[in-house]
Amino acid sequence: MVNPVSVLLAASPLLVILFLIAGMRLSLIRTGFAAWLWTAAVAILAYGAGPAVLAVSQAKALILALDVLPIVWGALLFYVVCEEAGVIQAVGDGLSRAVPWKGLRALTLAWAFASFLQGAGGFGVPVVITAPLLITAGFTPLQALSLPFIGHSWAVTFGSLGTSFQALMAASGLGADALAGPSALLLGILCLLSGVLVALPASEKGEFRRLLPILLAVGAAMAGTQFFLAISGFWQIGSLGGGLAGLLVIFIAARILRGRDPALTYRPERKFILGLSAYLVLIAIILCAQWIGPLRGALHSVVWNPVLPEAATALGFATPGGEAARIAPFGHPGALLAYAAVAVFIIFRKLDWYPSKPAGLILRGTARRAIPVSAGILAMVGVSTILSYSGMTEQLAEGLTATVGGAFPVIAPWLGAVGAFLTGSNTNSNLMFAPLQQSMARALGVREDILLAGQTGGGAVGSVLSPAKVGLGSVAFASDLKEGDVIRQLLLPIGLLLLAASVFTVLLD
Repeated sequence: MVNPVSVLLAASPLLVILFLIAGMRLSLIRTGFAAWLWTAAVAILAYGAGPAVLAVSQAKALILALDVLPIVWGALLFYVVCEEAGVIQAVGDGLSRAVPWKGLRALTLAWAFASFLQGAGGFGVPVVITAPLLITAGFTPLQALSLPFIGHSWAVTFGSLGTSFQALMAASGLGADALAGPSALLLGILCLLSGVLVALPASEKGEFRRLLPILLAVGAAMAGTQFFLAISGFWQIGSLGGGLAGLLVIFIAARILRGRDPALTYRPERKFILGLSAYLVLIAIILCAQWIGPLRGALHSVVWNPVLPEAATALGFATPGGEAARIAPFGHPGALLAYAAVAVFIIFRKLDWYPSKPAGLILRGTARRAIPVSAGILAMVGVSTILSYSGMTEQLAEGLTATVGGAFPVIAPWLGAVGAFLTGSNTNSNLMFAPLQQSMARALGVREDILLAGQTGGGAVGSVLSPAKVGLGSVAFASDLKEGDVIRQLLLPIGLLLLAASVFTVLLD
């Protein structure tokens, strides 16, 4: 019998985070610190988490942070290298003139390009790269931050070269032959809907109707390419291939539109073309590091795999000990971003696009943006690990399933979203809740693959609401915005995407 008070206490950290960041509009670091204190107090007083449990959980948090924060710093370094060279402004201006219609620019940057970057990179990269381009293309800071979150949400599961999907298979024990089809089909539906949710607020008056045929063609190309790659065994590049297919369709459409109207004729400037080389260098380095065997082997020859002991609460909830993570510092995505930043810096330095002594200016600019968001991320990861090690996450999941019973397929995507919101990662959500989804499928006599598709689809969408990810964008590029501003802007579109995932899960069950 599930104790409702215990379930409410388990949910209280999530409620505190939502209240502080979306209601009180506190910064990520203040919200994280307050939520950490609250979560630790509940874990100690209500769940019997003693000093050993807290110590091990925070050791795990530090290890997870050391896996995430290099990506934050590397992405910000890459951004500042481009910003100080004037590339962000040049590329944004160029795209504004190359792609007619404001709504189509939003689809290009916040949907197709952001999805492509999610496929190649991962945590925060799509927003870090595209938000400044959207600002220079004429969008408000709030739009520039919220639209890429919506646009790339569908690409998270097969993004980062399939990290989240790998976690889903590992946690469930099922292979790609069982999971790839339903997952890619659900994510394809979310892809089309995310394009609509990007285009509607970004389009000027009367523009959306003209834009709809292009949107449908781009969505079909991205969703179809991802589905084909996933079921063909190439799920690692599902989002990467889908985003690339979408970009190709958009640029073909833009060329046709410009050909029909001489007033739209565009000849790209030299700095726009050379500026795009920065992103080509980034993509090339990521792809080479993943797909050239000897290079990948060299980059992953040094691995740090810290081991943590078992930790048990006074109420008997135990978290087994073992390897906490496997981090290859030289092949880490953060390192790849740093390599790209150095290469781009050398190129732009040769082109004489920097003032004198630019290295110090770039490093100071990176640190100024990175330090506040890094502290906030560390606090949020600490909250997540306390929830996990104290048994609060498991209690929350059990309470949800006991409450809804046979209607569980409706909430399966929402459970995935809750896990991703709490941990900031669809990968972690899949690892945490995939076994529970399987257990419920067996108990209810429904298809495991459909519930697991709902799990990873909901986790993908919910991950973009994570305060850690939102904080990265808002602190880095729009200091006048609070994380709560962005989250409130995202609640309706993300809610609609989750509702669509719920409908899909119920209909296909």
